[in-house]
Amino acid sequence: MIKHIVCWKVDNAALSLQYCDGAAELLEQMRKQITGLIHLELAADQSRTDMSADLVLYSEFESWDALAHYDQHPLHQKFKDYLGPHRTERRVADYEV
Repeated sequence: MIKHIVCWKVDNAALSLQYCDGAAELLEQMRKQITGLIHLELAADQSRTDMSADLVLYSEFESWDALAHYDQHPLHQKFKDYLGPHRTERRVADYEV
């Protein structure tokens, strides 16, 4: 299994929950339609420390190929287009368990 974690800083941390809510329908479509995607969740940080990200995406995939498929999938591209104008920083980690 491949775990894919992405953390973002956004232009207005106070809107993090709204950004999550705004993406909810798109995330549900991704869960249902992207082959090889096992689990997907998006959440807003609640600790609000100087070291915190504002949003985190946690996902699990069947294989590296499934992650590559997700990366190119049109629904993932729509999600990137949705969040892109709001993000100011992005960090990612991918690993196999």
